[in-house]
Amino acid sequence: MGKPIRVGDRLIGGGQPVFVIAEIGYNFRTLEEGKASIDAAVESGADAVKFQTFKAATVTSRRTNFPAEAGATNQFDEFRQYEISEEAHRLLFEHARTRGISAFSTPSYYDDVDLLERLNVPLHKIGSDDLTNLPFLAYVGERKKPVIFSTGMGTMAEVAEAVACLQATGNEQLVVLQCVSNYPVRDLGAVNLRVIESYRRAFGIPVGFSDHTLSSSASLGAVALGACVIEKHFTLDKRLPVPDAPFSADPAELAALVREIRELEAALGDGVKRPVPSERDMRQETRKSAIARRALRAGERLRPDDLIVKRPGTGVPPKLVELLAGRRAKRDIAEDEVITWDMVD
Repeated sequence: MGKPIRVGDRLIGGGQPVFVIAEIGYNFRTLEEGKASIDAAVESGADAVKFQTFKAATVTSRRTNFPAEAGATNQFDEFRQYEISEEAHRLLFEHARTRGISAFSTPSYYDDVDLLERLNVPLHKIGSDDLTNLPFLAYVGERKKPVIFSTGMGTMAEVAEAVACLQATGNEQLVVLQCVSNYPVRDLGAVNLRVIESYRRAFGIPVGFSDHTLSSSASLGAVALGACVIEKHFTLDKRLPVPDAPFSADPAELAALVREIRELEAALGDGVKRPVPSERDMRQETRKSAIARRALRAGERLRPDDLIVKRPGTGVPPKLVELLAGRRAKRDIAEDEVITWDMVD
């Protein structure tokens, strides 16, 4: 899973519990809704909340529209409407700290990184749109804070170049997320969770999954494949008139996802095959061993047809039953009695 990185008092990777990020983004209209979103993420069991930090003028051209699947609206107009001021950032992050949850954001430009640095965020998130923006990646990496970056729309070569660029800054605190940049992802066949295994083999750093699907199955599959970070879009209410709300998890859905992730983590175990304590009685009573087919007298020599292998497993084990043939009974042995080594010479 790669060498763990530290975010606040939490370690990410290296066999640590999955780090669940509630991506609030700009799924709120007022500061109070933003704070309420943080509260709901805390109550749902998330480990961190994430926002998006941008200015319309530095994130997009005024002449660019979203794809049809995202409404085909003008990008500049939408981003302008949902810009979050530095003061609002400060108040949201302060509220998160009072609730004991990590808060950070995705910057889209150098000025955004500087703003987040002034607010002393514990890490930076890089969105898929900046995967190939190597000068920007280098600027973020040079802050020497952990970097989590998404890889939607990317090729393996582009991801490798991004990893190399970040590591060239001397920053080894990296987490790479498999991601598909559709909002939402409706075709689960496009999710390609096995990329998580490819990333782990290729880069040797912690790997996670940014989930844009409408259910929990992909995230759970990612955890089973070794994802140490799960990022899920989050909203107080899917009916809020904000762009991402309809495909975001609401509090009940996020709480269910976190619960299922924790259950799955417990079920995954450590990979060492051994009987568990709860199997002790079952192991004895349902394994099989040597049993007398008929009553045997003391001194009588055992023949193969005097023996049968069946439950329980407290006698001579099946693989050694043939060694009983020809031995003498040291005492009377009842029909259907378990035969143990101390009963024969």
